[in-house]
Amino acid sequence: MTAHTPTAEERDIPAAEQRTDVVVIGTGAAGLSCAIEAAERGARVVVIDAAPGFGGTASGAGGGTCIAGSPLQERLGVHDSVDAALDDWIAWGGDTVDVPWAERYLRASTPLLFDRMSEAGIRWVALSPHEGNRVPRWHQPEGGGKRVMALRAEHALTLPGITWLFDHRARELVRTGGRVTGVVATRGERTVEVSAPAVVVATGGFNNSAELVAAHARQAAGAERVLLGGGPGAKGEGIRMLEAVDARFTELDSVWMYPYGTPDYLQPHTGRGLAVRDIEGELWINDEGTRFHDESLRGGATGTVALLAQTNGRAWSVFDAGVAARMTIADPYYLDGGVSIRERVDEFLRASPHVESARTVDELADRVGVDRRNLQTAVADINRAIAAGLDRDPDFGKPLAGISPIDRAPYYAVRFYPMARKNLGGVRTDLDCRVLDTADRPIDGLFAAGEVAGMAGGHINGHAALEGTAFGPSMFSGIIAGQAATE
Repeated sequence: MTAHTPTAEERDIPAAEQRTDVVVIGTGAAGLSCAIEAAERGARVVVIDAAPGFGGTASGAGGGTCIAGSPLQERLGVHDSVDAALDDWIAWGGDTVDVPWAERYLRASTPLLFDRMSEAGIRWVALSPHEGNRVPRWHQPEGGGKRVMALRAEHALTLPGITWLFDHRARELVRTGGRVTGVVATRGERTVEVSAPAVVVATGGFNNSAELVAAHARQAAGAERVLLGGGPGAKGEGIRMLEAVDARFTELDSVWMYPYGTPDYLQPHTGRGLAVRDIEGELWINDEGTRFHDESLRGGATGTVALLAQTNGRAWSVFDAGVAARMTIADPYYLDGGVSIRERVDEFLRASPHVESARTVDELADRVGVDRRNLQTAVADINRAIAAGLDRDPDFGKPLAGISPIDRAPYYAVRFYPMARKNLGGVRTDLDCRVLDTADRPIDGLFAAGEVAGMAGGHINGHAALEGTAFGPSMFSGIIAGQAATE
């Protein structure tokens, strides 16, 4: 299901100057949630987005959401609590976790996200375990982020009082005295100024800006390349506008990177990456042809650290035809909602210059330029452990339950680089999403939500993010901003 985006004829064409109650910049998970919340509370809302339609980064995301104590957990016999989830969150994110925001989110995750989205037509279809959680908390919505955002957009279009200014790029925040009083936006040569007592910045992160990723992702300084994995509009423009009004930023160097990115061969000059998933049974091989990590640990705090420790910060993912048949690519071109488009994945395996295939392991080693004996040893060792019925491989402790030997030709190798995906830091806000200045004082009239605010508050996750703690907190902070902006 795709939400209808208003055409130019259907939109409220703005005057060069207009007044409203709330201005929201961005229509991703945070911005759209904020606009809905404010409109449902009776506010007149103007929404500005440089894109031609709804969605932002969220529409291309999997939509997995970290939720504690949900009805789905109860039905599946998973015993969970907010206190246990908060303990795991803090242990994973370290001493920079914004504990009040994290606790507030977790306590609201069932009523404000699981229940409210269920009432809106979202089916939660799976519950998965992920690193750092003592029990499964990653809830998968049917159709992924694309369907969630489509249903949210359809609902938003039924609400009175919202004016949609798509194809309008917000240029600056208007400040009168010490208060933010509006936004200047442009569309081509036309300039529009929208005045309001409350402005909400929900412009997303900067992981589609090579310049900002290079400036802030310092942990990857030794890598040959860092791929861009943010949404198309995630260029950090909100950060620039917030800097101009003396907003305070925190943890901008906490760029969450996936270790399983490979260059998007269909966009070779953009620096964009693709996230390769569902390849359990793979082996990670460095440029010497040796294995170096437990491949089941693929998170930014584990897999990425191991990848960056290799020569040039890169590796090969090696697998066979059996694994290739279930491989997915987390990118809208390769997905119909949450369903993989098999022919496009197969096309990627055939056509990408960053993929090699061969009929034998020796031939594959030659194609990728690694030592034959080293690669043979890595494959033989894991196959031997599987044949022996071991629970874990003796070299790196990888769980072997459900893993098949690597023995079905053709064999594949996909080149992996770190891919900047999420900004765990951003503009600092209080618990009402009010933006703080460099002296830690709220800037009157200015709010922020979503990834521009590190998902919520500036750094809700700390140094490391549990899976599902981007999409959910972004929606949640958008709801909170919508409430606060109307109060």
